[in-house]
Amino acid sequence: MTQSGARLPHPVADLGFDGSRVDEVTAAGFDPGSAERVVRMDRGWATLQGGDGTRRVRLRECPPIVVGDWLAEGADGQLVRLERRTLLVRRSVSGRDEPQEMAANVDVVLVTWALDTRVSSGRLRDMLVLARESGAAPVLVLSKVDTTDSVDGLLAELGGVLDGVEVVTTSAVTGEGMDRLQAMASGRTIVLLGSSGAGKSTLTNLLLGEDSRETAEVGRTGDGRHTTTSRELLPLPGGGAIIDTPGIRAATVWEDDEEDEAESRFPDLDELAEECRFSDCAHRGTPGCALDRGVADGELTRARRDAYLTYVGERAAREDVRSAAGRQRVRDKDRRHRP
Repeated sequence: MTQSGARLPHPVADLGFDGSRVDEVTAAGFDPGSAERVVRMDRGWATLQGGDGTRRVRLRECPPIVVGDWLAEGADGQLVRLERRTLLVRRSVSGRDEPQEMAANVDVVLVTWALDTRVSSGRLRDMLVLARESGAAPVLVLSKVDTTDSVDGLLAELGGVLDGVEVVTTSAVTGEGMDRLQAMASGRTIVLLGSSGAGKSTLTNLLLGEDSRETAEVGRTGDGRHTTTSRELLPLPGGGAIIDTPGIRAATVWEDDEEDEAESRFPDLDELAEECRFSDCAHRGTPGCALDRGVADGELTRARRDAYLTYVGERAAREDVRSAAGRQRVRDKDRRHRP
């Protein structure tokens, strides 16, 4: 058996096709040499990279895929998707209660924030939760560190949000932090996640050693312009790959069933909230609020309290959507059965 993670002479080993993948494909009865990785998605088409180079296939000829997926081809020519080790997925921004898959088989999620803009602890927290839920390792990358001298104070404020996540400060001007990112990316698949203007394309160019991604200045409002318009996986010079993504404004975690919904991410705070004087306590200045008391006593940080309230609000919103969808299904069913 091939040792998992060993360096292989396989033509796409540099893209992450390791020993355990060879074993997986062989056990399933496929030729390991047929393995290809999804490196780009366009409307109706996917670009695959394998031992014979790249090719484009129609999405209707593929199983459901996303950038980063691995595919193998059977004797009948049918493409089969290999097991996903990790999956970066958020709730759809369309307003519908459905998942939006962003990238698969990622080892490290680099949540990127530019220090020349105001740091929103709420949005940053949401992106870190999204990274954790993917199964990959989350890392916070603070770009444009050369534009500020208050990093230590900022990290102290974000302590409850970070919750032990590694932080790397970077500068495209001085080169600070790039050695650490290059070491982190070597032999792995990494994805950059952040708002427009966070410096993702600039970091991608530095890691690639070439200007392959278009960059643009941040506007006067602090919002960046979308220079990346599609997700694309690019091989790194030292092995491994990087996925650059369009800037995101919403990073709500997708929870795919009622069982996940029942398993709260804050069971201790759910229990504490039951001690509030009023059952409909808003937890912000309401008399007898147990969460406010916890903050005042120093047993609960404001950052964690705010994270909990955001989570409760999102959970309630999902329940409302599902209830509305359920009522609509009942109405549709009644309408179909009317004489």
